[in-house]
Amino acid sequence: MKKIILIFIIVFIPTLSFANQDIINLINTKLSELGEFQKPKNYPKGFEEMHMTGCISWKCISDKSATEMGKIFKRSDSYNQRNPGNQIYGMAYFEIFYQNKLKKNQSSLKKFKAEWPEKIVRGKKIASLIKTNESRKTMRAALGIDIKASPEEAINIYWTLADFLQKGNVEKVKVDKSLKKRQRIISDFKNSLGQLKRKIEKQELARIVEYLQG
Repeated sequence: MKKIILIFIIVFIPTLSFANQDIINLINTKLSELGEFQKPKNYPKGFEEMHMTGCISWKCISDKSATEMGKIFKRSDSYNQRNPGNQIYGMAYFEIFYQNKLKKNQSSLKKFKAEWPEKIVRGKKIASLIKTNESRKTMRAALGIDIKASPEEAINIYWTLADFLQKGNVEKVKVDKSLKKRQRIISDFKNSLGQLKRKIEKQELARIVEYLQG
């Protein structure tokens, strides 16, 4: 019996400690990616014309952006096909939404970092912030925008691209069957890789949320 207990102490405890350190390191990486609140100094012309007339305060701008973002992401697929820039505009609004969430959670983030990793303080709020940032990272990655780029730079890229796409006309074009088949093969391969990557990322995120929320 003593031998069994000794084996448990030697084998299980180091493994448990390693597992904890692994999730701590993962959370540390996610924390470093959150960045700090940055209020954009300039906005795209179209954005200013739509939202900044009589709206100067950050609260006013962020509230209007959140409302518009909600409308955009609820649009149907058919609408998005007719308006190819719609969802890209939504990504620009999401940048403002994230910065506002970061601003609201500055105090919680400071308190969390002061006690981490010995103690978890405001874990649910930090987990929510990390989840929101993962969405921001996914959107940026889709258009090749570095996570370290300023929100002002990201917003301008999104808005410029959306304006460009909105000017185009959607047309149906006949494509050779062999090209369609090759495109499907490539698309299926990319989707498989993408699904695997997203599955791994979701598993990591689930571990983080579980650890922070207890």
